[in-house]
Amino acid sequence: QQRGERIGRRFVARVQPVLNYELDLSETVPYIGAGTVQSGGVDGTGVTVAVLDSGIDYTHRNLGGPGTKATYDACYAQRDTAPSGDCAALFGPSATKVVGGFDFVGETWPNGDRTEDPNPIDLEGHGTHVADIIGGKSADGTHKGMAPGAKLYGVKVCSAVASSCSGIGILQGIEWALDPNGDGDISDAVDVINMSLGASYGQREDDSSAAVANVSKFGVTVVVSAGNSA
Repeated sequence: QQRGERIGRRFVARVQPVLNYELDLSETVPYIGAGTVQSGGVDGTGVTVAVLDSGIDYTHRNLGGPGTKATYDACYAQRDTAPSGDCAALFGPSATKVVGGFDFVGETWPNGDRTEDPNPIDLEGHGTHVADIIGGKSADGTHKGMAPGAKLYGVKVCSAVASSCSGIGILQGIEWALDPNGDGDISDAVDVINMSLGASYGQREDDSSAAVANVSKFGVTVVVSAGNSA
């Protein structure tokens, strides 16, 4: 017993629960004067942003898609597999806006088991709204997000059927964003991770904040809501 206690003190730094989070969304481009920056020629071109949220509707007209119900229905029908056919042209390396991503929660969590698949298409809508704020752009150029030249990754860590975001999914999503193609080489790490989510009450230090600190050491800028519920 004494030997076990010694081993425990040496190798277990802390034991605590992994919490879930809630979606958060507030003001947008005009509030922070982003238009002034864009007029100076800075629009996010060459920057990649991983949106850790409820996924992204990559068929949306402001995010590189045609914006039709038929296209969305066809791509959502593939929600548990990698997009194929016309949907593959809207999601992945050859896409104009949403160049990749992954689903770490599935379509039924927390009402069912958390599942994983390579298609982070959004059903709930929050992630698409956030993605549009970050990098959306209409075909005629009249609508622009913060950085309309940026490329996006949809990393689905929040529920399709509730406002909950999986603590486990968030940790996996942060790690995924450091190596999107999963080859062990982080030269393809995203430039920015955005998490428009939070909790009414948190811990002084939790696993997600530790993961944020770690990924920041590799040069990834992490943007997170300053709390939630006002």
